[in-house]
Amino acid sequence: MLRPACLLLVAAALVAPAALAPAAEAPDAAPAKDLVITTLPGITLDTKAREVRLEGTICLKKGALELFACAEGTREHESIVAVKAKPSHVTFALAMLGLKSGQPGYLTEGGAFSPPAGEVLDVACRYKTKAGETRTLDAYKLLRLTGGDVAVDRPIEWVYVGRTEADALRAADREGTVLCLSNFPEAVIDVPFESTSANSDLVYEANPKTVPEPGTPVELVLKPTGRRIEPKKVEVEIVLKKGQPPELDGKPMDFDTLAATVRSLPAAIRTTVLRVDPEEPFGRVMKVHGMLRDALMEVHLALLEPRPSGPVPGAAPPLAVAVTADDTVRVGDKTMPAETFAAKAAEVLGEATRVELTAEKGASAATVAQVMAAIRDAGAGVTLQRAGDGAAP
Repeated sequence: MLRPACLLLVAAALVAPAALAPAAEAPDAAPAKDLVITTLPGITLDTKAREVRLEGTICLKKGALELFACAEGTREHESIVAVKAKPSHVTFALAMLGLKSGQPGYLTEGGAFSPPAGEVLDVACRYKTKAGETRTLDAYKLLRLTGGDVAVDRPIEWVYVGRTEADALRAADREGTVLCLSNFPEAVIDVPFESTSANSDLVYEANPKTVPEPGTPVELVLKPTGRRIEPKKVEVEIVLKKGQPPELDGKPMDFDTLAATVRSLPAAIRTTVLRVDPEEPFGRVMKVHGMLRDALMEVHLALLEPRPSGPVPGAAPPLAVAVTADDTVRVGDKTMPAETFAAKAAEVLGEATRVELTAEKGASAATVAQVMAAIRDAGAGVTLQRAGDGAAP
């Protein structure tokens, strides 16, 4: 998270006479003013080129990898590059380009793995050779497959999964997970497929034929492609209620239709949570269980429990905060200067743990950045949206 002193520098660098496009501006919309922001340590945010550049150093030339790039002082023994930037600051910089947070990889209730998803990034590594020549290589060209001499011969689609909740930002900073090759829940950027961190099964290693010598200064260039990989459905739920037809993902159907539907599921869906009413006849349960196993599905049995209706106890709705066209901050029925909000954010937010920040038309990017960082420094998670649009990071 941004410290107050750094926050002031970011705001100062962003200030412009004309109103700027909000931070959540869509990737294909031109901002009101092109900016090059260099006040975050080790990061250059270039809105004209639509890229984020990270200063780093080669830290490993040979060996198995869990990351391509880590934060300095964290995972240099399993990364090719150590960058000066904090992972939370990289998350912030990509969000300022308008990228929406994706989804880290996770295990579902039934034990299936849902791979990371989000905005796709191209990643390149730029450095100077000993002869003084500037060389730029796609990051994947510094890799080879583990256990052999086979170079990676096709681009890797890295995805931006950086979560903006305060706890997630702190975890990313603690773990140093900037650009990952194995799946980590704290990742800022990850690969969009299942990739283990078990040492015996690591997929990638550094390619000593293409990696510069350790200690070589490099610049990683993160550039959005404009494409997004959506979360992949990997699991279905079947519910058996006493005296009622079975339900597949909430849709009732007879047994023949259920069997046909299960057989036609995409290959990525091989896991079913079979949720059973305690009073359901055993014969019906075994009929569905056998049907699923015949379709080569993994089955996770679970009891059907009453699901609460209405709001979940203790889950308060997000607090609405807005940056207005005249760059003031509105919280409920109170309006205040952005500087006042930044100085008293913890007091103004009270016990709110989630904030929905709206950038109204005409609000400057400087003020939006200032308010967003103040909310995060106060310990609350924040989603940013432009007035009239959907949520953004």
